[in-house]
Amino acid sequence: MKNLNLSQQYLLFTMNRNGKISSINYYVGMCLVMAGLLDLQEAQVIELDQKEIIILSDQLPEELEYLDCLFDKITQMKKKRIDKLATAYGTTFFEKDLRLLVAQTRNSLIDLREVTVETDGKALSYLAKEKTIAQLVARLENLNQLDHDGLKLAILLKKSSYLKKYIEKPERKMLERKIKDVKHDPVAKQTQVMISQLDWLMGAMVAITAV
Repeated sequence: MKNLNLSQQYLLFTMNRNGKISSINYYVGMCLVMAGLLDLQEAQVIELDQKEIIILSDQLPEELEYLDCLFDKITQMKKKRIDKLATAYGTTFFEKDLRLLVAQTRNSLIDLREVTVETDGKALSYLAKEKTIAQLVARLENLNQLDHDGLKLAILLKKSSYLKKYIEKPERKMLERKIKDVKHDPVAKQTQVMISQLDWLMGAMVAITAV
């Protein structure tokens, strides 16, 4: 398994054979946007300061070039706020903006050979690499609470109800307990900030898409 970004890992878990994400579970699209934001923050392209999005660089690193559509959306906004970005994606849900983000993230996985494309002569099928999925599942099942990237992935999958698809109930309960424990660990301030940020982002985005 290559070093995949959070948004790439998340799409591997949530993409169907048609190369798309659920049109029923709107949490999935919002979590993909969140994963992209966190990738940009991790690369120090942006900083998420509570509700504000602060641009630190106008250049994307090569490994994040597939997120240029998300970054362009941010730079075009007059008020660079997370709730404004949520509105932009929420009001065009499953329209061009979100479809483009899915397509570009999917294509980056195809380039990395983490997704293969097959055809039956009528339609294309997009198949995630089973070995990579298995490695990611094993990582989640044996999650170290200091593994911030693993925690982010676990939280996003839990928010969008995909943990139960890949992890059996006993292991899932243990993982959810680890997430809960981190929230109350006075030492893990960085992780607490990340979790609070995710909770706020999800609340803002869901509230907007539910209108």
